[in-house]
Amino acid sequence: MDALSAQAQRLYGTTEAVAPVQHLRAGPLALELQHGRLKRLRCGAHEVWHGLAFVLRDPDWGTPEPELEPASLRLDSDGFTLEIRGRYALGVALRLHARGSADGTLWLQAEAEVLADLALNRIGLCLMHPLAACGARVEVRHVDGRTSASTFPTSIPPWPPFTLVRGLRHEWAPGRWADAELQGDSFETEDQRNNGDASFKTYSRSNLAPRPYLLAKGTLLRQSARLRLEPERMPPSVGRDRVVVPIGPDQAPLPVDAPCTVTVGAPAGAMPPLGIEIHAGDAELPALLAVLGELRPAHLHLAWRPGLAVRWEGIAAMLAAAQARLRLDVADADATALAGLGQALQRAGVAPAAVAVFPSTAQAVAAARAVFPWAAMGGGTPHFFVQLSRHDGLPAVDFASFTTAAVVHGADDDEVMQGLASIAGMVQSWRARHPALPLRVGPNGIAARASPLGAQPASDGRRRLALATVDPRSRAQFGAAWALGHVAAFAAAGVDAISLFALTGPAGLVTTDATDAKTVLRHPAFAVLQALCRPAERLACSVSQPGRVAALALRRDGRTQLLLANLGPQPQRVQADTALLLAPFAVSAHG
Repeated sequence: MDALSAQAQRLYGTTEAVAPVQHLRAGPLALELQHGRLKRLRCGAHEVWHGLAFVLRDPDWGTPEPELEPASLRLDSDGFTLEIRGRYALGVALRLHARGSADGTLWLQAEAEVLADLALNRIGLCLMHPLAACGARVEVRHVDGRTSASTFPTSIPPWPPFTLVRGLRHEWAPGRWADAELQGDSFETEDQRNNGDASFKTYSRSNLAPRPYLLAKGTLLRQSARLRLEPERMPPSVGRDRVVVPIGPDQAPLPVDAPCTVTVGAPAGAMPPLGIEIHAGDAELPALLAVLGELRPAHLHLAWRPGLAVRWEGIAAMLAAAQARLRLDVADADATALAGLGQALQRAGVAPAAVAVFPSTAQAVAAARAVFPWAAMGGGTPHFFVQLSRHDGLPAVDFASFTTAAVVHGADDDEVMQGLASIAGMVQSWRARHPALPLRVGPNGIAARASPLGAQPASDGRRRLALATVDPRSRAQFGAAWALGHVAAFAAAGVDAISLFALTGPAGLVTTDATDAKTVLRHPAFAVLQALCRPAERLACSVSQPGRVAALALRRDGRTQLLLANLGPQPQRVQADTALLLAPFAVSAHG
């Protein structure tokens, strides 16, 4: 393995090539082209739109990528013309034509031909607005000719806030407006924080429409988008109405090497207990006992359903080695199965401190309380925040639970890290609707440990795949940086407990040697969790550029520790604004 491959393996857990990024301009609008997607459309330091792409969703809501031919690109003065052709392996030929002009207008035309009868959940253009648009004014033009005035949501709505959409005109900076018009179908907008993404997505084929639906061979789909920066207009107070002035950035972007300031403040409460997921097979690996003694998580998190054989005496030994409590998730168990589970646990001397039952019906919760009367009883969903948010009639429980995955819709490195910005919105939205019901989240990870949407794509563990059960970055330096950012975000949001990663498995914290059970390889995230698991007081901690650096400040044993993670591909200079004596701990996603 050459040096570059070795570095990629260390940083990302894979040598899979990443598509190059081409930087383009349409007058004052700067944007990036990567594998047929237009990304990060910016005016100066402001992200106006987060992305524009043609997207296909298969019957299981997987997001396959097309094979693309080399693009035809012509750069003009402050503009460009782009032609892309490609094909989806499912049987769709794709043609994209994009053009950017000097006045800040961008056109994208998409044409897709179905080459064989095909069942899909969705196919067409997808426009994303950045999370910075939260609370921004927006005018929605509808397919029936109406225009409605609103704002982009700050609290996450369970269902799409805008439907029957033809266009969206929004205020991207004070007094600065941008307009997007979409043709070829009726579109709707959803808040992607529901699924751990940091954007608002406008797409075609409504969630209210039947799916999957059949597209016959020979079907030709045509859609188009026009994005336009509106000229800034001077206010009437200057004596001239509707005076057009040149568009220009109202502030220069910060230099890449500008320092990121981390400010550590006053005590902010106890660090939420941190646990890890375990599997039934872990009880058969004695070498893990020493590992658990090093890690010392607050709880071990085990999912059980009828028919799963567990050697509970082995689980008891793991709990003793970790000096941890048991969080038990029980799925699809009736009263008889729950009673049998309780007896097996009693024989092994295991008393779970917390039990969550799924589906969370009143009958299931009552049956679990009867078997485990001492345990905190939870409900909600073993899946994502959107499933919890849409859960009607949650019975009386002691806590609610959901999980997150970073690759529900896509698997790009930057999108995975940017998704950390969605965490605060999830917790705040839940608290707004259920202020008295605590949240205990997890097990969470980069990969999707399960999907409520259907079958998950097969993965050999070497590729970045949306919705896959294993992601190579989990076991690399990238995974360690993501873990710190994830815990920091949930801790700052004020959840009551966090479960993160699994101990073993293809995305686990450690790997055991199949030929030598005593040999255990600890992956980079292990060191991060080891630094976080012991009880500590959390200190208020703010970051001037949270998209670049994650930070968490802890106080324990009379010392303050500042943990930092670089979330991007560029080296970061960090300036700590604190008078406290710090013990630094740093991890980098990209080197």
